[in-house]
Amino acid sequence: MPDSAQTRPAEAPCLHCGSRVPEGAVSREFCCAGCEAVHGLLVSQGLTRYYDLATGGTAPAAEPARGRGLSWLEPLVARAESAPGALCSLELDVQGIHCAACVWLMSELFRRQPGGAGLTVDPALGKARMQWRRGAFDVSGYLRAVEAFGYLFGPSRKCPAPASLDLPIRLGICVALSMNVMLFSVSFYVGLAPEDGDVFGLFTWLSLGLSTLVVAVGGWPFFRSAWQGLRRGVPHLDLPIALGILMVFGTSLVQARSGRGDLAYFDTLNTFVTLMLVGRWLQQRVLERNRRFLLEDDGAEGLFVRRQVGARLDTVRVSQVAEGDLLVIAPGDLVPVEAELLDGNARVSTDWMTGEPDERDVLAGEVLPAGAFNAGREAVRARARQSFQDSPLVALLRRPPEGAGRGAGHTRFWESVSRRWVVTVLAVSALGLVLWWPSGPDKALEVAVALLVVTCPCAIGIATPLAYELVQARLRREGFFIRATDLLDRLPRVRRVLFDKTGTLTLGRMELVDRAGLESLGGEAREVAFNLAARSNHPVSRCLAEGLSRLGARFDAEARVTEHPGHGLEWVRGGVCWRLGRADWRMSAEGATAERAAAEGLRGTVLFRDGVPVAAFPVREALRPDARREVLALQAEGQEVWLLSGDAPARVRALASSLDVPVERALGGLRPEEKAFAVSRLGAADTLYLGDGVNDSLAFERALCAGTPAIDRPVMPGKSDFFLVGEGLSSLREALRLSQQLQRVVRRLLHLAIGYNTVAVAVCLAGWMTPLRAAVAMPAISLATVLFTVWSLSEPRAPHGDSTPVGRPTEVPA
Repeated sequence: MPDSAQTRPAEAPCLHCGSRVPEGAVSREFCCAGCEAVHGLLVSQGLTRYYDLATGGTAPAAEPARGRGLSWLEPLVARAESAPGALCSLELDVQGIHCAACVWLMSELFRRQPGGAGLTVDPALGKARMQWRRGAFDVSGYLRAVEAFGYLFGPSRKCPAPASLDLPIRLGICVALSMNVMLFSVSFYVGLAPEDGDVFGLFTWLSLGLSTLVVAVGGWPFFRSAWQGLRRGVPHLDLPIALGILMVFGTSLVQARSGRGDLAYFDTLNTFVTLMLVGRWLQQRVLERNRRFLLEDDGAEGLFVRRQVGARLDTVRVSQVAEGDLLVIAPGDLVPVEAELLDGNARVSTDWMTGEPDERDVLAGEVLPAGAFNAGREAVRARARQSFQDSPLVALLRRPPEGAGRGAGHTRFWESVSRRWVVTVLAVSALGLVLWWPSGPDKALEVAVALLVVTCPCAIGIATPLAYELVQARLRREGFFIRATDLLDRLPRVRRVLFDKTGTLTLGRMELVDRAGLESLGGEAREVAFNLAARSNHPVSRCLAEGLSRLGARFDAEARVTEHPGHGLEWVRGGVCWRLGRADWRMSAEGATAERAAAEGLRGTVLFRDGVPVAAFPVREALRPDARREVLALQAEGQEVWLLSGDAPARVRALASSLDVPVERALGGLRPEEKAFAVSRLGAADTLYLGDGVNDSLAFERALCAGTPAIDRPVMPGKSDFFLVGEGLSSLREALRLSQQLQRVVRRLLHLAIGYNTVAVAVCLAGWMTPLRAAVAMPAISLATVLFTVWSLSEPRAPHGDSTPVGRPTEVPA
């Protein structure tokens, strides 16, 4: 691998995942910070075999979660440790597994931990089962080591859906049985006749017996779906499939009992059932992979907090918190209710509730807001001022009923197609029966059955699911993961794209306006600034620490840094007082004021040496590298782009102006219920909403489509129709484009099916259709529609943004 960006061409792919590096990315070697962080860890820890095992392109890596608490793990480990036996066992869910390389990485990290006895990872379901020697293995340490690579662990909740195992098993049985029946049928086609006696009878009854199993095993999903549709009064597309299976089987049974197995449709029937099962399996495969990529999240039941009762400390679900409870909030833990801080001070982050990356200090006696996270380095104690049932989190965490807030218009097309197809097929079959009845019941029934066989909805049952699978697989490689079954049917209706601001258009972290301040630091000042910044969780400190680390600054474990809430960090080193913080923060002897600092032109965070400014580091919110280009492209393609944010209106308008979004479409200072009202007012029936915080939860329920880039946070991914991985937004526009292309392909498939069935009906009504011709025609048209689908969705596409100007660098006011 190249050692520097200078040796790489401008269009070189990401060193970690192979994806295209977005134009404007900070690094030319990586598509996002997640890939850069994971690549660095793999190299530094000697785990580069990961790249040998990771075959093919994958989605960008998720950025490692910062400060995530593991309070949920404590009761699980305690239960495992208390079980009898020399070995302890624990099963957990895993988020982010892509391939065999992920499994190897987790296994290798487990092997390096002392005390481990065994690890089994199920990548298909997203589960890990570990065993260790009692008291000799650090479970939380292992989990943190793995989560540093962008994975997440959670309580074991994932389980295979009934259809997940049902369809593959049914499909495997039908394939095996159908192959045997086809061998028997070949003998009929090449001349085996009733005159051949016992051999003919044996092959006939074997075909009948095996076909009976195929109908029972493979036809059941269609029988059940057709019956459910009839009970609801909706003629489902599975109805003609089910009727065709039953009538073809019935006619073939009659022919077999009469001694004419050569006139039965056993091979055609079995091939048809098997192909329909393939289409049904394709419909669910990618969606299940996407759902299993994430942790299962059941809202408040997946959130825990520590509660002190006397000398005992219990870990309980947040739903069990009552007014007056004494809570211990560890670093990274959630404050589930409004609570009075009992300790000296605490630093909290409210970005989950407000969507903004700001952290603030809370003093003893003040209120910790519900939904805040402990962003400090120490646990704090707080007294609950309300029960969880009274917490504002309850309304935001609740799960809406399935389909709530989603328009039903996208189903009308398929309902119309299904209804017309059912009526037409049954009418044509009845017509054939009537026309040929004078020739005898046997011939009339043969024609009617032939009509049901050859008018199979192969374009819908096979090619259409394949088309959806191809689009979903392509989007997955782009970092766009679909969770909702009907999302691709809804996306073509989108006319407005609504963005939350922080964490959605921006990355939820800070960046330097320019690097001149850092690069101008001398050796001593650089080391001091790094050791000051590295000891704070504040977003600005993290930004500076990362930049100084890139310049080679070293960590001093002996440094004694004091944090002054609301001001900054201080370190007395060799009799010299160094400070890193606000521009108006001076040594008391200086007597400097905010006005004096402003007069000196200091901006952002400043490094002081004995009260004298050494360097200033102005920062801003880091915008996603392709945000401006994608917003411009969406507007050029006819989409209305809006910004809805809880941030200050002035900052939201400033961002809108920098992105060339009309300022009247930039709404700031919105509470969660106001965001939801704005979605309804703008038109929920054609709106896509992209947000990252629980404050977006109510708006998610109103929009036609909703998604999130925040897969490292609870609740929101589980409420989303889709989620994004990586720092770019181009996959969102690609999803809108591909959904429209998919819609066109599906309509062409329907036209192709109509043309084929018109010819097939004419042949059947003329009495020319035989079992052999049906056995050839049905698979042939299925293969043709599949090839047409693959060709239609494999057209080369132009690179993103070739005709869209990116314009000037965009600065987001901090």
